[in-house]
Amino acid sequence: MVRCTWSNRLAALALSAVAFSTWNCGGGSSTPSGSTPSPKPTVAPTPTPPTGGGGPSASSCKLGPGAINAECAKTSARLTDAILAAIDTTIARQPQLFDKTQEAGAGTGNYLILDKEAYLNGIVANLIAAGYCAERDPDDGAYERILVKNDNSFSDNFHVMTSTGYVRHSGNYFETCEPASFPVDRGGLPAPGSGCGWPYPPPISRMNCKINLKGPDYYTLDSTAIVGPDGSYCADAGFTDGRALCPVRPPDSPERVPCETWIVGNAKDTGTPGPTWTVDGHYCTGPDSGCAHHPTAPYELLVYKSGTYTVCANTGSCCSVVVER
Repeated sequence: MVRCTWSNRLAALALSAVAFSTWNCGGGSSTPSGSTPSPKPTVAPTPTPPTGGGGPSASSCKLGPGAINAECAKTSARLTDAILAAIDTTIARQPQLFDKTQEAGAGTGNYLILDKEAYLNGIVANLIAAGYCAERDPDDGAYERILVKNDNSFSDNFHVMTSTGYVRHSGNYFETCEPASFPVDRGGLPAPGSGCGWPYPPPISRMNCKINLKGPDYYTLDSTAIVGPDGSYCADAGFTDGRALCPVRPPDSPERVPCETWIVGNAKDTGTPGPTWTVDGHYCTGPDSGCAHHPTAPYELLVYKSGTYTVCANTGSCCSVVVER
């Protein structure tokens, strides 16, 4: 089955960028009084790539770029021998990366991996040294798959480690793309290794907000970034109820937080990932101001006084809720 091509992904983002500015919940500016409004970006910011990710990749490909309209499907691997040789070379040359006393199947060589980053980057480096083009798959939210090609007519994709952290020799084929799918210009998509993989969220349509809990000392407000309308995206992201407007991922997805971080940006007052909360046009600085940031959940707010509370993404989408205490 053919999955979404690069051209479709980029086109979807472009179309969503045109439409998203017409959506807003709550109205009004989130900029506190006395401050200068910041320009509203038309796409979400791209976070800095995590330390240790990446390794040798696109810049090392002597064959040149791949095709953004490559079609990818599970067919038949062509470069299995190359990936197996790269795995075994990594094990032989960097034995400190593995615990050889723990093996997923006696005699398989599927050892427990002690340093995932070094293992994956080592495989990429060994493939390049053998004359192939290779990189870690930026579409993979876990950033664990390996792309490899030896000409531009196709590329193979391999899952070289198990979900429990062991080397994977057999059953590691993921898909083949025709023509080769990498390297390509990712434009404004999330950085490889950010934790937010395909499908990439379209721009925010609106922010939702509500009173979530009413306690004796304070209320707790909750907010959610909503994207769409895009039924295909919502289905690919993991929602099975046919909705066209959805959060970036279901609540239990490991990609929920990194995808929200990419699409929402950082709070203007704290500079940390998450939306900006204000009360009656002022930042939340603690109980005396009427509200305080939740210590562990940036999309929630602790409210101590009556007022109009507004939550905004960096894209300018906002939602307001009136609280009476």
